[in-house]
Amino acid sequence: MKNNKFKFAAIAIILALFSSCLVDDDVTDFGAGTNLVDFPSGSIDGTFDIGMDEAEFQVPARLVGGNGSAAPSDIVVTYEVDPAKTTAVEGTNFVILNNGTFTFPAGETQATFPIKILPSSLDPELPVPLTIALKLTAATGSFPVGVSTKESTGTIIINLKPLCPITDDLSGTHTYTQTSMQYGDGEGTGTGTGIAGTISGTVTWTETEPGKYSLDDASFGLYGAIYDDDPAVGPDGAFLTWVCREFLFSGSDQYSDTFTYNIVSVTGPVMVFTWRNTWGDGGTVTLTREGGVDWPDIFQTN
Repeated sequence: MKNNKFKFAAIAIILALFSSCLVDDDVTDFGAGTNLVDFPSGSIDGTFDIGMDEAEFQVPARLVGGNGSAAPSDIVVTYEVDPAKTTAVEGTNFVILNNGTFTFPAGETQATFPIKILPSSLDPELPVPLTIALKLTAATGSFPVGVSTKESTGTIIINLKPLCPITDDLSGTHTYTQTSMQYGDGEGTGTGTGIAGTISGTVTWTETEPGKYSLDDASFGLYGAIYDDDPAVGPDGAFLTWVCREFLFSGSDQYSDTFTYNIVSVTGPVMVFTWRNTWGDGGTVTLTREGGVDWPDIFQTN
């Protein structure tokens, strides 16, 4: 155990509500009122392998209200791109199919419709994903679309998240040195106490699925050297997922803390990155790949 170290977690939940008013706001009876055509949420993420020229993404839609009853006949719905909320470029990043229409078959209350994504056009270095905003415009049979309430939305924003093709297995027992370390302050704000010196050792990455690796110590030796503690691995494991030019952490340590890793530079087999956990521990790691093999080209910065 970390000496006299108690950890507390606080979770803040921020809810963002997306709404688009396409009909009168008085159409709000979702239990027994009129059937409405809408999207089940205001935003949705899509991940796309940038090694692919094109892919179809299925967008969900639904009928609500009317005591949950389905329409007795097909409902044809039209939609359009909302340019004010769209940062992706139509024809370059995506293509609208079927002239912007889709159909709820008779007897159904849920449907999906495809749009074409052009993943090879996506840039994994963009700080935020490109977006496509689709707005419902009409439905046959005089069905209203997307009323302005928290339960229903007439616009959906699709976040285009690029994934790089997995070209290599990064498993191995890699060698590290760690400097610029610090004790956490319990807040994870970077105001902890600095630690002089250097620690070194090895860390083993084991591939659990393509692009995802379990770590036998997420702190790269800091817990053992500084706290005389066990390696930083929780009961469900600690993992890195290779996403284009970065590693995303999942799992936790034995105190339920999570970690963030930021790559600084990569030259051949040598990778330098900083890390911090939600307690505020951190350091700078120089990691040399097992056997002196270069890290994949996509990581190289020099």
